[in-house]
Amino acid sequence: MAESGARPWALVAQAGDVDVDGRTRLEAALAELVDLHRRWALLATCHRVEVYGFGPAPSQSGMRTLEGEAAARHLFRVAAGLESAVVGETEILGQVRDALGHARERGTDERVARLFETAIAAGRASRAVALPARDGLAERAVGWLGQRVPLAGRPVLVVGTGAMGTSLAAAAASAGGVVTVAGRRPERASMDLRTAALSAPDMAAVAVALRGEWVELAAAADAVPARRLPPLADLSAPPAVPAPVRLLLGPDFLSIDDLWQRTPGETAWVRRAEVAVEEAVAEYVGWLQGRGSVHTLVALRDRGEARRRARVERLLRRLPNLDERARELVETMSRQLVTDLLHEPITALRSDVDGSHGEAARRLFNL
Repeated sequence: MAESGARPWALVAQAGDVDVDGRTRLEAALAELVDLHRRWALLATCHRVEVYGFGPAPSQSGMRTLEGEAAARHLFRVAAGLESAVVGETEILGQVRDALGHARERGTDERVARLFETAIAAGRASRAVALPARDGLAERAVGWLGQRVPLAGRPVLVVGTGAMGTSLAAAAASAGGVVTVAGRRPERASMDLRTAALSAPDMAAVAVALRGEWVELAAAADAVPARRLPPLADLSAPPAVPAPVRLLLGPDFLSIDDLWQRTPGETAWVRRAEVAVEEAVAEYVGWLQGRGSVHTLVALRDRGEARRRARVERLLRRLPNLDERARELVETMSRQLVTDLLHEPITALRSDVDGSHGEAARRLFNL
């Protein structure tokens, strides 16, 4: 790529690098930074928090810095699902789209917007061939609970009524558990959070996917400390289960970070996705470097348009009896002719990787 100011950078913290509590703190700090530097873009998911931009890259403790092609490649791999706990998962693509939407609302840099657009295209291309069926995060969490205690025919409490909570309930039911759903929305849950906290010790297992902390659980544990909680899986980010309860559960607690692992197999799909990513990197680098010839491209268009106008005006002065329709046809034909003549040189300038096309155009057209 070109000089450092013309290259993208990324600050990256993901599961395996920083725990979920640390990522929550980083997200809050980075959201404030992005509000100040409105041309940057923030991508935050349950397993990662990342910022992308151009110009001098800020330093942030606990985060890796990637620059140039490495930054672009990382975002494209994220969108393709190659950096996810569940390889190829589709939710991340929507999260990348949302990050782009928020960045555009703030008035992000055109180069950042193009970076995210290319990432989304790479994500779509990588999923052109479907992955073989495999377990998602909810199935893995319920599988972990099933290794701790038998679930078939026994009560399982699912706390949370969102998409992940629904997936947990379905996975627990598939494992034979008798599922009770708790949440903040009474129309979607059979139990409120306080009642669920008091009932948790009577369950065989608990699975949580909740936005915000489940404070009632800590209060219930303090009120009746002798009642032991069953194995608990918390797929919330940040964690919904309070820290004291997590410590109390010890090895019977599963966090979303504990599911940050690669599954075996899927080799052919991964290879195809990596090819799509590398093609996207080459496309974006070519577009970015071709921007060095934008001024030449504009100058060439302006020169062609100025000469077209001069020739048309001279012709129309010599043909004063032309009616309005004929004049419009002359205008349209002349514009199309200039567009056709300049199509090849303009296409070459748009993909001017090393600046050679721009230099040749400046010499040939005396720009």
